[in-house]
Amino acid sequence: MERRALLASLGVVGTSMLAGCSVSVPFLERTKLGWLSVSNWDETASHTFELRVTRDGTLVHESTHVVKQMEGNTIPGAVADCTWDDVAGEYVVAARVDSDEWREFNLQEATDGSPACVMTTVQYGTYWGIDEADPLNVRVRGGCDQVDRAVGGCPAYNSNTIREPSGDETH
Repeated sequence: MERRALLASLGVVGTSMLAGCSVSVPFLERTKLGWLSVSNWDETASHTFELRVTRDGTLVHESTHVVKQMEGNTIPGAVADCTWDDVAGEYVVAARVDSDEWREFNLQEATDGSPACVMTTVQYGTYWGIDEADPLNVRVRGGCDQVDRAVGGCPAYNSNTIREPSGDETH
């Protein structure tokens, strides 16, 4: 009976020592990027957005998008071409507007939990309480279930994406 009591107490001690360890497990810091866009909430001017995407420290995307000013309830934007592979990793989006300073946004830190895939929008302008002194921000949505309803996005998540036919396809 003493042996069982010892084993039971070791199990409790071992479990309590491991509490909180899941936060630092590397695979929880990996996600996929299924969609990336920019939007201009500024009613006074069009803006030029520059984007860089790195995955695990390696540059996987660069693009520039000129987006006209917001008019009424229409929020203009653009979708970045999915030049990165459908690979999980630590994604960081760097953005700047009108050649201002680069800002970096770690997509995993910008979401709650550890989603397998994220949809991301870089936004510029003051709306809904955004600080006028810092109008550049990022919105990250965990899960890519909405990519199929969006314009553009990565082909792995969007059946509406126009794909070039390969020689193996039949029509």
